[in-house]
Amino acid sequence: MTSTALSVTASKRLRDINLAVELTFDAGVTAIVGPSGSGKSTMLRMIAGLVTPDEGTVRLGDRILDDASQGYHLSPGRRNISLVFQEYALFPHLSVEQNVGYGLRARRVPRSDARRRVDAMLERLGIMSLARERPGHISGGQRQRVALARALVLEPSALLLDEPLAALDVQTRASVRSELRAMLTAVDIPTLLVTHDYADALVFRERIVMLVDGLVAQDGAHTDLLAHPRSRFVADFTGVNFFEGELQEHDEDLLGRISLSNDIVMYAPAEGVPAGPVTVALHPWEVTLSAQPPSGSARNTLAGSVQETLPLGGRVRVTMALGTTGALQLVAEVTPDAQRALGFYEGQLLYAAFKATALRVSAR
Repeated sequence: MTSTALSVTASKRLRDINLAVELTFDAGVTAIVGPSGSGKSTMLRMIAGLVTPDEGTVRLGDRILDDASQGYHLSPGRRNISLVFQEYALFPHLSVEQNVGYGLRARRVPRSDARRRVDAMLERLGIMSLARERPGHISGGQRQRVALARALVLEPSALLLDEPLAALDVQTRASVRSELRAMLTAVDIPTLLVTHDYADALVFRERIVMLVDGLVAQDGAHTDLLAHPRSRFVADFTGVNFFEGELQEHDEDLLGRISLSNDIVMYAPAEGVPAGPVTVALHPWEVTLSAQPPSGSARNTLAGSVQETLPLGGRVRVTMALGTTGALQLVAEVTPDAQRALGFYEGQLLYAAFKATALRVSAR
């Protein structure tokens, strides 16, 4: 499999949205994340040739796959792109090895060569012992490996996976994520993995494309999305507090004074950010909660009432309503010990404290 860049500069009118993207994918895994109906699967199908763009082009290296202005559309079978569907689409009446070799037979690859390639792929993905089994007799994680083997044995120039973990139960899904990463990072071709679950995308944190209402809301590494979310959706999806306010001035400590509403003010480093409309991002784990006004060094202290508590692994996520109107929400993550000490009941008054340096300010 040789690595060539995959470029999509195209649009497609859907029932509720207009999908319009301009993206280039090099070798490696890119997670495509977004809510249902945002155009993720349509983009994959457009790349695979199952959907024709209304405008623009799709290219794989120097090859043109679609050019709407010229009315050119290369059929799916001639693109050398493999698409793994959400439900894997395995043939229930065929064995694992027959499923993996199906595409090779369709391409009329000589039997001896096909057999060699199938055996090598089964060995590579650790499913040689399942060669004679049928899909109905193996686990969900094993079926995923079979679907991936069937896609890779064709030696594609690009690989597309549409919600590859969605068909798995919660327990299996967690264990298969890391296995999928190990398998895909060894594939030196553009690989697009579509999901609506950010936990799945985090496994491939090197590049995450957030697609919202058919448009790219943000494109970057997980660390970039956490540090500088560009919209409330990106912030909510990554679990970051996101506020919109007005940078008014800098105080004697060179901190920016940011007004979020009539009664809420935050202070944050804002060097190089001009006065005016800004966005502010804050990680939930940077927030400390207490029943009394804290006496520590945190520059920001806000009072609010508890709205909701949610256990989250070894942490507890607490949502608070801030200010006199309670219109502004802040999310904190604390330890179970802190939860036991504070109680956390609905309507409880607590104080949220966080350092100025915990805030990241961007002009909007």
